[in-house]
Amino acid sequence: METTIKTDFVIVGAGPTGLSLACQFVRHGVDFVVVEKNEGVTPFSKAIGVQARTLEIYEQMDLAEEAVAQGAIGAKGRFLVGGEVRGEVDFSNIGEGLSAYPFVLMLEQSKNERLLYKYLQDHQKHVLWNTELESFSQTEAHVTARLRTAGGDIRDIQAQYLVGCDGAKSPVRHGLGLEFGGSTFERMFFVADAQVDWHLSHDALHVCLAQDSFVVFFPLKGDKRYRIVGVFPPEFAKDEGDILYEEIEQRIKEEAKLELDIHDVEWFSTYKVHTRHVSKFSAGRCFLAGDSAHIHSPAGAQGMNTGIQDGYNLAWKMALVLKGKAGERLL
Repeated sequence: METTIKTDFVIVGAGPTGLSLACQFVRHGVDFVVVEKNEGVTPFSKAIGVQARTLEIYEQMDLAEEAVAQGAIGAKGRFLVGGEVRGEVDFSNIGEGLSAYPFVLMLEQSKNERLLYKYLQDHQKHVLWNTELESFSQTEAHVTARLRTAGGDIRDIQAQYLVGCDGAKSPVRHGLGLEFGGSTFERMFFVADAQVDWHLSHDALHVCLAQDSFVVFFPLKGDKRYRIVGVFPPEFAKDEGDILYEEIEQRIKEEAKLELDIHDVEWFSTYKVHTRHVSKFSAGRCFLAGDSAHIHSPAGAQGMNTGIQDGYNLAWKMALVLKGKAGERLL
């Protein structure tokens, strides 16, 4: 057994939420340890929408310019029915006068995580990769987290606080016994990142509408690269793990009703949409943030953003409390 490590804060999970919180702790001079069961930042694109408020946070960290350079601005929205364009909306300056970033940026979660992790590394901070939270306990004075590495080594960390940024299936939330109330929309959705050859321009997101269904093409950085999102019909009864990519592509072509060639598929997945949240965001000295605390329909591209902003919000409050400049009631 190693000697117990002592720190101000244990962050469980190094996705966008955990990395965001860690970066803000760097800015506020708060000591922390980040643990993550995976071996590194996600290699998958996952969430893609970055909102103005997130870019404003990035600007405070000198990351906004790089984020915009790596992403694609969702400039227009085209609406199609039966393969024909029926309308167009200009999104390029939808928030003009409200923000220096009056648009939605298409920047994959993997790239956001790499930006945030590089910020940590540039400030001599790191993540304990391949390390899983095995258990935790708390008293009125501190929290003790027991960790297990991929090699089976056990390590204890004693901190003043712990936050679970560990996703929708959050072990921290389960350990706290907090209910994750809400509902599930039973229809199966699909997502794929690929190149699309067709006659439509790459400067817009394309929404193909059909009876009780849709498929959307979001432009990504790179020649003809798109995020494609859609939904299977209500009678589609397969489980997520049994769905083949060929079924997804067939569904895309049926709904879009366009002459198109989909190729160089980088990633695809299926999922159901859940709308759930905890009744409270903390219990004692333990907190929840991001998907561990709230999940919802991805409509509007807000999910990753709310997690990043959770980290930003919690960090400045925690910094004031730890430095004795505010009472714990602020938390």
